[in-house]
Amino acid sequence: MSLVRPLRAEDVPAAQALMADTWSCLLRARTGLNVQYPVRPASWYLARLRHEPLGCLCVEDEGEIIGTGFALSSGNVGWIGPMEVGPRHQGKGHGTRLLGALEAHLVGSGCGAIGLETMKDVPRNLDFYARNGYVKEQETLYLEKGLLKPSPTRSKGEGADLEEVRRLAATINPGFDPSSEFQMHEEMGDGRTLLAKGAAALLLPDPIPGSGKAYLRTMLTDGSSLDEGIGLIQRAEGEAAQAGARTMFTIVPERSEVLPLLMRSGYRPKGTDVRLMKGEFPRRHERHIISWSG
Repeated sequence: MSLVRPLRAEDVPAAQALMADTWSCLLRARTGLNVQYPVRPASWYLARLRHEPLGCLCVEDEGEIIGTGFALSSGNVGWIGPMEVGPRHQGKGHGTRLLGALEAHLVGSGCGAIGLETMKDVPRNLDFYARNGYVKEQETLYLEKGLLKPSPTRSKGEGADLEEVRRLAATINPGFDPSSEFQMHEEMGDGRTLLAKGAAALLLPDPIPGSGKAYLRTMLTDGSSLDEGIGLIQRAEGEAAQAGARTMFTIVPERSEVLPLLMRSGYRPKGTDVRLMKGEFPRRHERHIISWSG
């Protein structure tokens, strides 16, 4: 009989192997390519365990880790992802139980709405979440841009000013607070916070070691203007290039007012996912980039 339980540090190697096997099988099914998906770094799991241990769960069956799931609370909204169940164990109810346990954690943490992002062209995933009460909120675009050769000088991230992150987030929704994610990546050493008047951005210069890709995870503004936010994105591109990245990617909701400006500045769509929600997350403005992709 399988059980859902908290993930522990000693489970990380098994969770890494499960992740690589799950995504490699999905990649083979979609493309026919027999390639191994990159392993998620152990530091990613350890950071999640340190910052929100009750949001890190696994499914164990006869001593084997057959599923993992993660949730992160951001004030009045929480998001789920990634969630992975091994290919041999799918379709047996493990995912439903894992999802329910993650939702219970977020509700208990004060989240009135729960969001997640998944691939829009995988009907099995869409059907699974629909059966569990999730509805489409909007599509999200995976954008990518080639980076120019960096200049000899290098600026530095200012560090996570959590009060400013909270202030900016509150202009989007008064109960929204993603500061824990900024803090988590700063403490991991894989993220940099960039600040400007009325804007903050979270840059991950090398989220997949060796890939040459940097990730603009989040960009918040107070809604008064996009000029500072766009300037901050340009600074992030320079930071990424200095760190050795050849391209920058970001995941942008289709309603974001930042989207057309990014397209005009050289970002190109590489894929489309879908954001699903249980509950509502009203926003006062759309001058930001917020992704709930795991």
